[in-house]
Amino acid sequence: MIRKAGFPVIPAICLAIIGCGENTAGPSDPFDLWYSQQNESIVFMSRAHSTEGELYLLDKSGEITRLTYNSRHENSPAISRDGSQVAFQAGSESNMTTWEIYLLDIASGVETRLTSNTLIDAHPDWGPGDSLLVFSSWQDSTGAPTAAADIFIMRSDGSNVTRLTWSTWEDNDPEWSPDGSLIAFKSNRMTQVSAREEIFIMGVDGSDKTRLTSTVGWQSDHDPSWSPDGDRIVYSHYDGSRPWTDIADPSILVEYWEELIPWNVGSVDLQGNSELLTNVQHVASLPVFSADGGSILFLRMDFIFDSSEILIGADHHLILIPDTGGSGQQLIPEDEHTGTMEFYDW
Repeated sequence: MIRKAGFPVIPAICLAIIGCGENTAGPSDPFDLWYSQQNESIVFMSRAHSTEGELYLLDKSGEITRLTYNSRHENSPAISRDGSQVAFQAGSESNMTTWEIYLLDIASGVETRLTSNTLIDAHPDWGPGDSLLVFSSWQDSTGAPTAAADIFIMRSDGSNVTRLTWSTWEDNDPEWSPDGSLIAFKSNRMTQVSAREEIFIMGVDGSDKTRLTSTVGWQSDHDPSWSPDGDRIVYSHYDGSRPWTDIADPSILVEYWEELIPWNVGSVDLQGNSELLTNVQHVASLPVFSADGGSILFLRMDFIFDSSEILIGADHHLILIPDTGGSGQQLIPEDEHTGTMEFYDW
């Protein structure tokens, strides 16, 4: 399912546009690897046609269709389990208290707003049967805005909102297990240090919170995603030498980028046995299992430098690796979205 907290935006560099024709399945077709996947679609955020960022859908023909047309910022898309709807967060990028949870019916294009308040609601994910959503909300016990997120569930029509966590620390990036019995999330409730998150699981009523990963220094774990059989969780592992939140300041990122990498794909089982599946130079993040569980898709960001070795942007590539790790293949060809693609689900 969805990857809920993407690597922040840096200046976009877009490569040559490659057309998306019909599925000819020919030997030179750049979408051959995509055609071979069981997943039926990919929804992603891109700034190719809007500086705010819009949602797009790639189908099995190789066609990319723009889903949203507005002046909001949209991200963290989550495709429903039956593939008919997308849940996402949207609002002003400069004012996160405007972020709300929305649903989009893919066939009709009809959009429904599920939350309405003056605080951050974000990172939705679907429960079994597509009748429930889990999400993060930045509110205290009175419903007033707060600096840290907690985890809530609600019906897919926005009703029956129920709070699952009550922590003074960050509980975020919730992800529902395939069988509906557990929710994975990131938290700094054990480290009690801002920007030092770890992966946890809990019951769907908020009970039995269990830490699966442990961090040291400024390491941090994010974006948990379940294997189809529910036995493993993949996640984004940060191993830089300063708080990962410094990425949000462009001046710090440009000056100290070497201290804000690497990000790699980690895997952990429900007993807490963890390993890294990638070893990239810059960023490998937002991992998601394929529908058959045999592969993992992640977003690789390859930094771009000018002639003076100043960081000026990054190319964004979707990379497919075996579920055991190892070398990967680029899933889809470079196109107008290569410079700005970020949050996605498939």
